[in-house]
Amino acid sequence: MRELKHWYRVKIQIFMTLIQPIVWLALFGQAFNLSQLLPPGTPPSVFESFFAGAPDYFSYMAVGMLGVMALFTTMFGGMSIVWDRRFGFLNKLRAAPIPRGAIPISRIAASTIRAMVQVVIILIIALLFAYIPGLTGLSVSPAFNAMDLVGLFVVMLLLAVAFASLFTTIALAVENQETLFGVVNLLNLPLMFASAALFPTSMMPDWLRVVANYNPLTLAVDAARTFIFHNPNPLYAPWIDIVGLLALAIFMTALAVVVSRKLMSAK
Repeated sequence: MRELKHWYRVKIQIFMTLIQPIVWLALFGQAFNLSQLLPPGTPPSVFESFFAGAPDYFSYMAVGMLGVMALFTTMFGGMSIVWDRRFGFLNKLRAAPIPRGAIPISRIAASTIRAMVQVVIILIIALLFAYIPGLTGLSVSPAFNAMDLVGLFVVMLLLAVAFASLFTTIALAVENQETLFGVVNLLNLPLMFASAALFPTSMMPDWLRVVANYNPLTLAVDAARTFIFHNPNPLYAPWIDIVGLLALAIFMTALAVVVSRKLMSAK
């Protein structure tokens, strides 16, 4: 609750939560229209076969942006831990009669909630773009239903928990924000570009395709596109994506708890 109160009481953060998805979708998403690169008269099924069943690149990219925003929102979730250590609040938590594991779990929960808010905003904006003249909007499969929507939010939730746990663990292990910024910037771009979030892995070199196919961001967007577009040829079956993300989320959360107990008991 403390983390979330700090978030929504700072109005500029609420503004950025709303404007950041619009900037990504309106500028990056609308600037690329890869379907125009195909020869005239090319059947739509050819484009869909390369882009996970998406009818156009904006739809493909918009679903990928759900995972990218989950990554970007959670990667600075551990920053408050660094500031709490600097201002002595972390020492007060160490002295409080609470389990050590409650400290990282609370930060993970707050980061996950923020990420899911971003996911909902992006999904709504991408759908609304279809009603604005001159813009391309997110087109979902006619067979898209409530169960697909639930599946979409489940994979994004698991992805957010996994990344929030990862970056919280890193924040627990570093001593200052400069180091945290360096580690975060080292990880975020490889995680984003070495994935199927923005481009199909089939368009990548062989060595990069192997890395991208095991990227958790790829697992999340692969399952999300299967739910939204009913892609008949996903990289993995949806249950494989979900099991992989669930295993990663459990492992990373457990790691955050173990690291917090070890580090906070040693000081």
